[in-house]
Amino acid sequence: MSTSLPPSVPREVATLRTLRIAKHFPFFLAVAEEQNLHRAAERLNIAQSALSRRIADLERELGNIELFERQARGVAITRAGQVLAQDVRRILLQIEEARRNTRRIAEGDSGLVRVAFSEAMLRRPVLPVVLREFRSLYPEVELRAFPLTSDAQRNRLLADEIDVAFVIDEASDVEQFERLSVGVDHFVLALPDDHPLASLDAVTLSDIAAEPLLWPARHTSPRLFDRMIAAFDARGVSPNIVVEVSAVDIAYELASARIGLGIITAARADRTPPGIVLRSITDLDLPLPISMLWAKGNGSRVIERFIDLVRRSLADEAGPAGS
Repeated sequence: MSTSLPPSVPREVATLRTLRIAKHFPFFLAVAEEQNLHRAAERLNIAQSALSRRIADLERELGNIELFERQARGVAITRAGQVLAQDVRRILLQIEEARRNTRRIAEGDSGLVRVAFSEAMLRRPVLPVVLREFRSLYPEVELRAFPLTSDAQRNRLLADEIDVAFVIDEASDVEQFERLSVGVDHFVLALPDDHPLASLDAVTLSDIAAEPLLWPARHTSPRLFDRMIAAFDARGVSPNIVVEVSAVDIAYELASARIGLGIITAARADRTPPGIVLRSITDLDLPLPISMLWAKGNGSRVIERFIDLVRRSLADEAGPAGS
C-alpha cells in the first residue's frame, strides 16, 4: 500500500518543523487564554520557566514572530498571536474530531457499508428487516443499498466497489469469498387463475411444452438461462419462449395480460398479485441457493456488524427449531 501523501497536501506540510510547531500549541493556547504565564503554568502543572521556554521556542519556530508582549502584571497577546490562537483552536478541535471519528470507525459505529442484492432478495423478508434495523442501530453509518445482477455483484465485490452481496450462489467461486447461506429459491409457474393448468396442484414440463413462456432474461443471468435450457432439454422439452423478462413483477404483469406463463422464482407466494396463481413444476429440479458474500479478510468492524445482524435475523426467521 502506498504511503505517499495525497496530491492536495503539499509535501512541505509533513515536516519535522511542522511537528515541532504543533507540539507547542497546548502551551501557547493556555497562555493566550490566561494572559498570564504564572496562571497558565499552574493550569498546565509545569514550571513557569519551562512554559516561557515553550513560548520562546514556538516564536522562534514561527520565524521569530512575537506572540506576546511581556508586561509587568502578565502578558498581552499580539495581533499575530490572536490570529494564531484562532487557528490553533480550530486545529485542536479538528484533531479531537479525527480521534473520535477514528474510534467510531474502529468500533463499527461510523463508516460506510455498500450492500448489493439480486431481485430474489427483495422477496425475502430478511433484507428489508436488516436494512431498517441497521439504520436504526447505527445512524452514523452511511448505508448504501442497490440492486444488481449476481454476476455484476461478484465483479463489484472483487473490485472493492461493494462490501456485501446477496447473490444466486455459484460453486465456482467458493474460494473467492466468505459466504453465508440465506435460503433456497425454486422455480414455479405463474399463470392466470382461470387458465386450464390452474386447476392442477402442480404441473410438469410436458404440461407447459406448448405454452408461451415468460423466461428469465439471458442478459440478466446468462448462466441461469443456460441451466434452464439444459433442464428442459434433459426432459426432451423445447421451451416456447415468447418474452425474456428481467423481473418477477414484469412476469406477473405479462401473465395477467395473457402474453404467456411465467417461469419465476417466488419466495413469498402470499405476495402474488390478484388474478395470478403459482404452481410448482415437479420435474424442474433447479434449486437456486441464495447466499450473502463478502471479501475474505475484510477487517472492517462496521461490515462485521452488518453481517452479524444478518446472521441474527436469519436465526430469528428460522425459529427455535432452526427450520
